[in-house]
Amino acid sequence: MLDCGVLLAPGHERSMAAWIDSHQARLARVRLHPVPFAPHPGPGGADGPAAAPEALARLAVALRRYDGCILPVAPSSLAWTRMALQQARSALGTPILLLIHDVKAPAILDLLTLGAADFIAQPACLESLRVRLYRLATARGAAAADGVQERPARYLGAPAPAADTGPSAPARPRVSAEIVEQALCSLRHQYRRTTAQESFRAAKAQVVNGFEREYIRHALSRHGGNVAQAARACAKHRRAFWALMRKHDIKAAPYRDAALAQAEGRAGAGE
Repeated sequence: MLDCGVLLAPGHERSMAAWIDSHQARLARVRLHPVPFAPHPGPGGADGPAAAPEALARLAVALRRYDGCILPVAPSSLAWTRMALQQARSALGTPILLLIHDVKAPAILDLLTLGAADFIAQPACLESLRVRLYRLATARGAAAADGVQERPARYLGAPAPAADTGPSAPARPRVSAEIVEQALCSLRHQYRRTTAQESFRAAKAQVVNGFEREYIRHALSRHGGNVAQAARACAKHRRAFWALMRKHDIKAAPYRDAALAQAEGRAGAGE
């Protein structure tokens, strides 16, 4: 069961409250929770004083109780949403799914760049909405387990996020030159075994499979069968590394056993 906060953004308070009432019973395995913003002192609209854009940043800690949050966006609230996401960008730890109504593609890409995780257009297919929420919650859980920051979804045409050049920015792991060279040697050997009688696709698949197999083997050998360390050294996500191991039927246990035997041999020689 997923717990999803529905942000009652300025101008959407009544419509989103009605949206929750009409969709909750039909949205399987998702609980919708209305999340109001604290009103900003001053004149407001028909729903009362409007919340200031910084209200989203102030709610960042409270929103962590939810697996994800839905934020409605329309042309009338686009400027507020842009400022709210920009101010809450560094504080938000909960993925934001935009519920879009009549907003053009450039504006959607801008909001994704500012920190929104994904979007879905109104009227939303409830199954698609549930799948997107589940995907965001799963990605958030995996990111928390690995101790890395979750990245928002990237769409075609969206500018790449600015690189963090501060002293606290973690450096991307560098692939070992030794692993690459050993895998390339296998690649050249595999290439010599291909013939012109094979189709280009078959020959390419054979070479790529050989490269992947040797690359994974050398990485595991270098890191003593520790899958997490090998994946990090290869700059690949652990799940993707596991997928390659399953694809080529490579087990980590023999490499762990070999590393243990080597360590015991060194210890015996030292005695």
